[in-house]
Amino acid sequence: MAERIAAVVTAHPAVARLDAGAFGAVATYLPGRRLVGVRIGELGEPVELGVVLNLDRPFPEVVRVLRREVAALCGGAPVDILVADVDTTGSPAGAP
Repeated sequence: MAERIAAVVTAHPAVARLDAGAFGAVATYLPGRRLVGVRIGELGEPVELGVVLNLDRPFPEVVRVLRREVAALCGGAPVDILVADVDTTGSPAGAP
């Protein structure tokens, strides 16, 4: 499930990459590797996402879309999203 969530999130054009957050806590341990940026907790806990966003779209809009798409994958589970950073390398002209 964590890999499916990661694929949906990173497919959004405003998402530059996934991020584990300041303390590396937003992650899922899979066999032989660690998937950063997605944490699926126990039943009733929210799904946590850590993302780095491009500056080309309003953050609230992107967060709303991601939350809706991930909640649909997870049977309506609550979704918490951490915007850990922004990627300015692909910024539109005139953006900082």
